[in-house]
Amino acid sequence: MTDPRDEFLAKWQLTFPVLVAETDQAQVWRVVQADGRFAALKLYRRSDRGNETHGSSLLRLWQSRGAVRIVQDEKSAVLMDWLDGPSLGDLARAGRPDAALAVLAKIAGRLHHAPVVKDAELKPLHEVFDPMFSCQFSLNCPSDFRRDMVRAMHLARTLLTSQPIATALHGDLHPDNVILTDDGPRVFDAKGYLGDPAFELANALRHPKGMVELVRQRSQIERCLTLYSSAMNVSSERLAQWAAAKCALSIFWRADGQIKHDNEADLLHLLLEIVDQ
Repeated sequence: MTDPRDEFLAKWQLTFPVLVAETDQAQVWRVVQADGRFAALKLYRRSDRGNETHGSSLLRLWQSRGAVRIVQDEKSAVLMDWLDGPSLGDLARAGRPDAALAVLAKIAGRLHHAPVVKDAELKPLHEVFDPMFSCQFSLNCPSDFRRDMVRAMHLARTLLTSQPIATALHGDLHPDNVILTDDGPRVFDAKGYLGDPAFELANALRHPKGMVELVRQRSQIERCLTLYSSAMNVSSERLAQWAAAKCALSIFWRADGQIKHDNEADLLHLLLEIVDQ
C-alpha cells in the first residue's frame, strides 16, 4: 500500500520532505516544489479532514485579505505556501502580548470587512456545538464544574438560536494561527464555519498558548473583549458569552466521553463571571 505522503509527493512533484509538526489530526511536512520554493504539505489522518473539512476553500476566498495561498487541495491533503516568520503567539511569548493581540484584531477586521459566504461549503455553528449537548458527566465530576458546564451549554443554545445573518468564519482565529511574514501577517489552519461573527474571536480569549496566567487575568480578558468586539463590530457582551461557550466546547472535546475535570475549569468559571457582570 502506498504511503499517503509518498503518494502526494509524487503527484505534486515535491521533494525533500521534513516533518515539522504532528498532531492527532494531521502531519505537516516542509517540502520543496518543482520550482525550488518551499511549501507546507498538510496530511490529514481522516479523509474528511475532521473539523477542517471546509477550511481551505475559505482560505482561498480570503487570499487577498491575508490568508495563506492554497497551492493544491485534494482528499486528505493540502499544499500551501511555506510561511517564514514567527507567529503572533511567538511574539506574545517573547514579551509583547499587547502588540500581538492588536495585530490579531486588525487582521480579523480585514478578513471580515465584507461577507464572503458566496457558494462556499461551510459548517454551520450549530453542527459544531450539537455533540456537546448530549455530553455525559462522570460521577466524580465536581458539582461546581458541572454547573458551569451546564450553564455554558445553555448559553451556547441561546446564542445559536439568536444568531444574526450568518457569515463565513475562520473558526480558530488565534495568535498561533497567524504568521508574521515579510509580506505581512498570514492566516492559516481555518476550520471553515458559518455563523455569528461574534464567535470569530471567542477562542482567542483562551490564547496565546502557554500564557496561562495572562489569559486568566480579568483585566486582560476585559481588554481583549473591548479590542476584539471593536474589530468585529459586535457587542462585547455577546463575544464574552461565545468565549464561555467555546471554552466549554473545548473541554467537551478533550473529555473523551465523560467530563470529569479539566485544566480550564477555572477559566470557564471566570468567563461566566464576566458574562454576569
